[in-house]
Amino acid sequence: MTNFKELRTQDISKGLLSHTYSDTQPLIDLTSPALKMVNNFTQKDPLRAHYETNIVDALKQTNNQHTDFILVVDDKEKLLGVVSSADLQSSKIMMLAQRLNVSREDVSLRHVMTPIAHLTGVSMQSLGYACIGDALQTMEHHGIMFLLVTTAHNEICGLISAREIAKTLQIPVHISPIAHGFSEVLEQVEHPH
Repeated sequence: MTNFKELRTQDISKGLLSHTYSDTQPLIDLTSPALKMVNNFTQKDPLRAHYETNIVDALKQTNNQHTDFILVVDDKEKLLGVVSSADLQSSKIMMLAQRLNVSREDVSLRHVMTPIAHLTGVSMQSLGYACIGDALQTMEHHGIMFLLVTTAHNEICGLISAREIAKTLQIPVHISPIAHGFSEVLEQVEHPH
């Protein structure tokens, strides 16, 4: 037992029992460590799909794998972007199919993914000092639904999903996407025709 340290002990002589826990109290909240919300790719291999995968097949994969996101990759497994299962079911898919003049089944992941260039990364080390609220604030500030997590060598090793935070904490999340060009501004505007 020489490899271990003795823990600092506390005075318990008053015999006071804590009554702060209740079944209705969430086990996790915005002040909880951000690391609790990281989908760590070193612990669980994330769902990947080729950018030409159609959205119908992609949605089946998310349902079969019980995941809320897909990493969109190219032929060499390089990460191109991320797409959520909610995006695959969104009404925007039909509008996109009409704009591309294709059927819904012919819309592929490359059409609906959030490109990696529009995402932001934070280090796993910095998340070690952050709470969930900090991660969510970062996503809101950047207008992104996913926050990529990196190693000390700047390799992507995980992600945090705003939708997963909302679902886990049972809170509303209001993230407005930031347009990265004039064409994206036009896509966000409802057209009256």
